[in-house]
Amino acid sequence: MRVPPEGLGFKHLQAIGLVIAGMVIGAALFLSIYNARLNMMIEQNRELLTENSRLEGDVANLRKTKNQQTTINLLNVYIDPDEHTEIDKVTESELQRRVHAQLKPVVVGRKISEFAAMPDVYEQILKEKPLLGVLDKDYLVLSVRWIVLTQSELKVWVTVKEWKRIPVSMAGG
Repeated sequence: MRVPPEGLGFKHLQAIGLVIAGMVIGAALFLSIYNARLNMMIEQNRELLTENSRLEGDVANLRKTKNQQTTINLLNVYIDPDEHTEIDKVTESELQRRVHAQLKPVVVGRKISEFAAMPDVYEQILKEKPLLGVLDKDYLVLSVRWIVLTQSELKVWVTVKEWKRIPVSMAGG
């Protein structure tokens, strides 16, 4: 009886193993590139949706108050992170949306003369305001850096930092 040589089958196994390893590495590389592109597209989509909803609200307000030049018609919020806080674009757009939602009912539609008489009141609405649950993190509005009123548009720059809540332990008794 004849026995096949041992080296012949081993070389085929090595070749098959290398092909399979190459396929696995290629698939991992492809998925990492695909994941990076998908994350970028999701981030752009969120930014565009936020911008779209803000612009739709602005258009609705402008239609409602188009002949009233003595009222505040537009509100733009700009986020400035604290020097120890890094904020990505998605978080920044979510923070802008939340601050805009807090200020809009109070500011838009008000007379410019009312705002000019008491700008500190509007600043106090946001100062030291916690913004909880923004993409699994909490943020605190440290201060309102600038409030600029140009014609019927109010621009607000706020400084935010990441806020670490102190967990409250319940003492059982």
